[in-house]
Amino acid sequence: MDRTEAADREAIQELKHAYCWRYDTGDLDGLMELFTPDAVCDLDAFGSWRGTEEIRRGYARQMAATGIPGTRLHSVSNPLIRISGDRAKGWWYLVDYDTSPGCNAPVRILATYDDDYLRTDGGGGSRTPG
Repeated sequence: MDRTEAADREAIQELKHAYCWRYDTGDLDGLMELFTPDAVCDLDAFGSWRGTEEIRRGYARQMAATGIPGTRLHSVSNPLIRISGDRAKGWWYLVDYDTSPGCNAPVRILATYDDDYLRTDGGGGSRTPG
């Protein structure tokens, strides 16, 4: 792996971690900075949204419905990243914890992410997290 590829992998991991942190802390504006204007976000049963305005509305509804911020922690691991020029694919394991007071079952969701990434003038962007 050359220096450029290693830097790209690190940037993709940072992007994914920023996604989790911004969602869990309820930073909707920060979360939206991670998407390209033509992004598609497909969260299966939680919704499928196209374009940043629709994605913003979808995440706002999802955050309100699940008590974000303060009740969720997303943990991603085992990244498998394939880079091809300015594009990349990423697959991740997800553990979504419920941190609500008195919660008896803290693991809310076990799932995988299948993401497409696109390098932009700003350094990076995610087209299809989820």
